[in-house]
Amino acid sequence: MTTTTTVAAAESYLSDECWKHVFKFLDDGHHNNSNLMSLSLASKEFLSITNRLRSTLSIFDGNPTTISLFHRFSNLTSLDLKFYHGDVDVLLHQISCFPLKLTSLNLSNQLTIPASGLRAFSRNITTLTSLTCSGIYSLCSSDLFLIANCFPLLEEVDLSKPAQFKDHTNFLNAIKFLSLTLFELRKINLTGHDYINDQSLLHLFKNCKLLEEAIMFN
Repeated sequence: MTTTTTVAAAESYLSDECWKHVFKFLDDGHHNNSNLMSLSLASKEFLSITNRLRSTLSIFDGNPTTISLFHRFSNLTSLDLKFYHGDVDVLLHQISCFPLKLTSLNLSNQLTIPASGLRAFSRNITTLTSLTCSGIYSLCSSDLFLIANCFPLLEEVDLSKPAQFKDHTNFLNAIKFLSLTLFELRKINLTGHDYINDQSLLHLFKNCKLLEEAIMFN
């Protein structure tokens, strides 16, 4: 019996739901979905099932086919754009049109926070609990207000190591606003934010009742 015949025979005996449990077991602990990639080559049915099982996606370059990935992978929970070289605002606007339930978004290493894209993204994707914006070249205090307003359910925020600050004096107010808005915050990384003072720390730990960790190396 050939491999193709064996796979076809196996498919006829097991439902999609059974295969999903099998594939989840096989891919347990492999956050890069490497096992799912191999399984997807076995048959069209397996490809369809593994597409639905993929939970993480990293995008590197913008091209006309990029957005089609979100048709293919409908159950994503984590999106990594830290190496994305296209227009992040445009991409986030496009992503906002899909009924995704993303919980984690990484926008590190961008020139600026993509404000317009995040506003559009947050209007339709309201499940985000983790936002990473490390290594932003130019960070504004208005970015912190934007993040707090757009994603009130955030539990983890990483704004570490920006190359430069704009409107430096208003960052203390932004931190206070962040602390008053993000009631679910458990972890925040403000490494490199040398304006932070004792008052800022007080706001964070007093207002964020669930806060467990605040990282602030200079």
